[in-house]
Amino acid sequence: MQTVSKNSRLFYGIFMAVPIAVWIFVILYYSVNLPWYDDFDPFSDFLHKWITEPDFATRLKLLFQPNNEHRMVIGKLVTLLYYWVTGHLNFTLLHIAGSSFMLGTLYLFWRAFKSSGLSWWYFLPVPFLMFQLQFHLAFLWAICALQHPPVVFFASLSMFLLAKNRFLPGMLAAIFATFAMSSGIFVWPAGVVVLVLASRYKQVAVWCVVAVVAVGLYFYGMSAQGNESSVDFFLKNPHLSVLGFFAFLGGLFDFFPEKAIFTRSVLPVLMGFLVMIWVTIWLLRRIFPWLKTTFSWPKNLPVWANQNPDNAKILQTFLVGIVTFLLVDGLVIGLLRPRFGFFVMIVSNYKIYPALFLTVAYLAFISTAVKVNVRETGFKIAVAAGVMIWAISMYSYLPVISERNKYYTVNGYNQEFNGYGLGHVPYSKSAMYVDSMMKDMVKRGVYEYPASGRLIARQAEMVSGDISKMSGIQIEDRGLAIYVNDTENRISYARNSGEYVFVRNRARLYLFKMEQHKYSGRNIFMQYDKGADVLIPNTSLLPDTYEIGIVHVNGDKTGGGVLRKITIP
Repeated sequence: MQTVSKNSRLFYGIFMAVPIAVWIFVILYYSVNLPWYDDFDPFSDFLHKWITEPDFATRLKLLFQPNNEHRMVIGKLVTLLYYWVTGHLNFTLLHIAGSSFMLGTLYLFWRAFKSSGLSWWYFLPVPFLMFQLQFHLAFLWAICALQHPPVVFFASLSMFLLAKNRFLPGMLAAIFATFAMSSGIFVWPAGVVVLVLASRYKQVAVWCVVAVVAVGLYFYGMSAQGNESSVDFFLKNPHLSVLGFFAFLGGLFDFFPEKAIFTRSVLPVLMGFLVMIWVTIWLLRRIFPWLKTTFSWPKNLPVWANQNPDNAKILQTFLVGIVTFLLVDGLVIGLLRPRFGFFVMIVSNYKIYPALFLTVAYLAFISTAVKVNVRETGFKIAVAAGVMIWAISMYSYLPVISERNKYYTVNGYNQEFNGYGLGHVPYSKSAMYVDSMMKDMVKRGVYEYPASGRLIARQAEMVSGDISKMSGIQIEDRGLAIYVNDTENRISYARNSGEYVFVRNRARLYLFKMEQHKYSGRNIFMQYDKGADVLIPNTSLLPDTYEIGIVHVNGDKTGGGVLRKITIP
């Protein structure tokens, strides 16, 4: 391992680039230029108000206006920058912009790693751990893409600058992290730990004062968002918070996204706990020397607590800051989130944090292993584990991403032509407001709905012929909803291939994505089975008489037909 040939270096370089290349391809291929639910407030509605509001002071307030329990100043600035340059709002570009912060985070980890003097190939497992499809919501949902990746980047930048003893720029990066989203406030306790362990106490005092001001401004005027009930829930169910903390840290071992929550969470809890044992030992190795220097205790350091190579000081300090940020984040989420359901602890957009946690655990081991054979063994295990997690995630999550792409696409069509579809209750006040606002954005030329939904609609309009007697097709009137089932449909990863239900007459056309049946057999890694169905609420259709049918789309090829007529009173 100490001498690597030119061909081996080329192989390692290409191998390291594979997860990044696949990740970029997935973003570009499956991203849809559509807002979804929470996206409207910080992007569409914000930009619409910015454009139509002549008063600059009011515009500035819009920039700092809370969005639920977050202030997304960074995300809004990215939106404005793109609008100023192009005159448009494009959600795929927002996905790309948010994802770019992950590349910046990788670069910071690389810079910190290089400072250790370790051979570059030891970095090989990091891209496989960091560029996962598991946190697809953090790069294919605009609000998450411009919350989690920016906060991780600025927190990492702050810790890197503090490790390099660049205090003022590090503090500025911490302020940026704070106003990326609420998790950004955890950069402040992380900075305190870094500065205290470095015995830079004057800087600790300044850091704390700025932290109080920044966090105070962040929460000024914000409501509690019901988080006070989380304390009551914790007092009644403390075990869920403890298990949730470890599930959060081990979330990258959630290999079964469509299974029951118990099946999904066992492995994350177990692996989060096991990795935390090593991280605790490593942190104590950092803390004990400081205790001895500061308080002359303990008089004699344990052998295991005296392994902090000087050449890895910057990397070690950087990692301490990152892991403190992650642990505080995990503790707070473990306290506040289980009341919504345990699944929240391993929800897709949170997976960026366990990816960093495993990365920190690996780099901490590599940079503290004194014996070369121990380091190389750890490297080989990390490569195998990183590739395994990445490969299983590809197999388990790619179909989920593909299905979500098609669901967004047809709902974008319904939003454009039927006034709802992108997350709001059909024909509700919020849906009507969003419809009016989006129509005005289209009229102004700021936004344009993707053509892919209209293409599926044209294909649905061409479908004719009675398929009600076709084997495997089932339609039921369930009183308040209509159920359609096709037991023969098979999933396709192609974005222009899918099965949809249409409801049409001469006045309008509705489209509904048929949901692939969940797999319930013995193969625990398989997410979907043959067959797809959909339940269409009557309230999603205006009163009238319609034809209802199925359209199979496979590129330019179209199949399907009409099932029967329905009347919505």
